[in-house]
Amino acid sequence: MGVIYLGILLCSIAFAGSVAYICLVLKRISTTMQTLGTTLGEVEKELESITPEIKETVQHTGNLVDDVSDKVNATDSVFDTLENIGNSANAVNDVYHHNREKLSDEQFQRKVTPFIEGIRWTEAAFLLYSKWKKQQSNEEPINQTGSRDEI
Repeated sequence: MGVIYLGILLCSIAFAGSVAYICLVLKRISTTMQTLGTTLGEVEKELESITPEIKETVQHTGNLVDDVSDKVNATDSVFDTLENIGNSANAVNDVYHHNREKLSDEQFQRKVTPFIEGIRWTEAAFLLYSKWKKQQSNEEPINQTGSRDEI
């Protein structure tokens, strides 16, 4: 019978050690939970102060996105125009190649000469206009009596 009592004593000691260890673990968990609660309270306070700024930033971002969207939509017509210009250039190029094969070099030169002359005269007119504008911007102002201001 002594062995049974000894076995019960050893089981009791093991049970007491297990209970003590579980108490220690639960105490550490309790301390960790308290620390976590304190930290979350501080985080909540900080988030309360940050939330209005974040809300304002999101609103500004929304306004910027709307503004960018409007500006991108405004450029759609520019890109449509560029696409039309490209299509026109391709069509002119196709017609040129198609008609160029039918003409001899002499006929081609005769038909192209007026266009080349028009381009030259347009360039000359543009240069004259540019020089005239530059001269107008470089002239000294004239006072009310009609003479140039003396510096």
